[in-house]
Amino acid sequence: QGRGGWGGGGGGGGFSGSSTFPAAPSLDPTQAGAAFRAMAEGAGLNHMQSLNLQHLVSKLSVMAPSKLELRKLLQGFLSQERVPEAHVLIGMLRLVGLPVDVVMYNLLMTAYKKRRQWQLVIQVMGQMQSSGTAPDIVSYNILIDACGKAQQLDRANELLMQMQREGVQPNAHTFTTIINACAQAPDLELGLHVLEMMIKCGAAHDVGQSTVTPYTTLIRACGKAFAVDKAFQVLRCMLDVGLKPNTVTFNCLIDACSKSNELDKAFQVLRLMYHYNNPPDAITYTALVDACVKGQAPRRACELLQQMRREDHGPSPTMLISLLDACVRGGEVDASFEVLRAMGEANVRPSSASFTALVHASTRARRLDAAFEALAAMRRLKVRPAGATFSAVIGACVAADDFAAAMGVLQEMLKSSEVPEPSVFNSLIGLCGKSGEGEYALRIFAYMKQLEVIPNSTTFRALVAACLNAGDSARAEQAVHEMAAAGWEPDAETAESLLRAVASRQGEVSLPGRLLPLLHRFLPCVEPAARGPLLLRLAADLCEASERCGGDAARLDEAARVVDALRFQAGAPPPLAPVLDEAAFGAALRQLHASLPPAGKP
Repeated sequence: QGRGGWGGGGGGGGFSGSSTFPAAPSLDPTQAGAAFRAMAEGAGLNHMQSLNLQHLVSKLSVMAPSKLELRKLLQGFLSQERVPEAHVLIGMLRLVGLPVDVVMYNLLMTAYKKRRQWQLVIQVMGQMQSSGTAPDIVSYNILIDACGKAQQLDRANELLMQMQREGVQPNAHTFTTIINACAQAPDLELGLHVLEMMIKCGAAHDVGQSTVTPYTTLIRACGKAFAVDKAFQVLRCMLDVGLKPNTVTFNCLIDACSKSNELDKAFQVLRLMYHYNNPPDAITYTALVDACVKGQAPRRACELLQQMRREDHGPSPTMLISLLDACVRGGEVDASFEVLRAMGEANVRPSSASFTALVHASTRARRLDAAFEALAAMRRLKVRPAGATFSAVIGACVAADDFAAAMGVLQEMLKSSEVPEPSVFNSLIGLCGKSGEGEYALRIFAYMKQLEVIPNSTTFRALVAACLNAGDSARAEQAVHEMAAAGWEPDAETAESLLRAVASRQGEVSLPGRLLPLLHRFLPCVEPAARGPLLLRLAADLCEASERCGGDAARLDEAARVVDALRFQAGAPPPLAPVLDEAAFGAALRQLHASLPPAGKP
């Protein structure tokens, strides 16, 4: 089973026979034939393959080839993926006394390693040792690599100790192999331990590319594990032994800082690069910009973008798009346009969604000029504005109280065959109401229906508010009725505003036939607890309207009766009752009670 208690598992067309071969050709032909057949059966070879190998070995025993010729023969088997046959061949060669050296065993181990059959690599190592052939550094490196790729880190580490006990000094490749395995696991503690061993035994100063590879590999693994402090610990180990990091090492360290949201440390690494005369490349800047984006520092990212352009490092499309989104999210409107210019120079086309987000950012910054500049940039970059983009620009116009500009964008939107959402018309109608342009609000509402855009409850509420703000309560009342016909119930605020507008309408104090039906229809829209205060406000509005309008005694008496009835319904004492006769006051109350829903009072 090999030295050190290693098991010898088979599987996958591997060798599952005895893990040891006789070291000397002491068998007679009958015994040799039996041993051949046992090895062939253990490797899963069929009868024909077994006979062919026996015939080949018989010829070789007569020809007595050299080690080099036998290696080439073995390589021929392995190049044809005949690995189990090659394994049996080595055993047969040993049986007949032909030379099998460590190179042939290493070739077989490499073949099993490529097949990810690490247990068979261990078995071959055991067979080599039991045959009296001492493994060399290549043998151990192959076996450690096989265990590392199988994530058998404990075995790989034990092999590292074993080879040193047997006087085989590990080299940089040995340590790098284990460190690579630790990085993939990831087992950063073991990786750092192996790195310290490499430094202690002097392998860190081996000449070649492997000098910085283990450090870079560990730093990359630290980044993936969000262990930026350990990444800097690896860098310190590297600098302590006098090794100069290369660009890849620095880039991996910046990436580790980015993944851990350590923006200041990322810029510290950039300064180290200049200190060691290792200027940043495009990958460095990309990693730094990514760190700025994750750290919500778009301005610093834009400074890096300018530096890249000065140093003729072309930014990647992915970096530009990511940076644009970061600037927009951060409300950096001017920086966003700077990125847009860079995108134009790099022939990178942002998406319509990016422009829409930029318009929204411009609106939040109260920058109507920036919203229109974004629309113009879309035309320059030949990006077709989507309906959401036009809607966002119209929203910016509404926020800036620029009705003419909003209507201009609406016309452009329609020319682009984009159908506006109801929200676009809602904002336009709301702007009309804000400026007291009730007539324009009605025209926009009519235009909306002409375009077959279905109004929603918000549309009707905005239209009612616009008419009321313009002092046109009759049109507001008409809009509320149309709202009800469309299946939308007015909210409490809309109902109250309409009722108060009708109650305070000048010149119309003959109100029982006007106000009471509206109360009957819309008072249920008001919360029960708010109905009493509303009725008191309506009574006050009626009183004020009556005083303003004047008129004959009969009309004033009629208004006074409604006022008293409203106050009584609201639970307040009727102060005008003494100036009215009992019959008139009773009639007003009966009419009111017949028209109004209960308001919680008997």
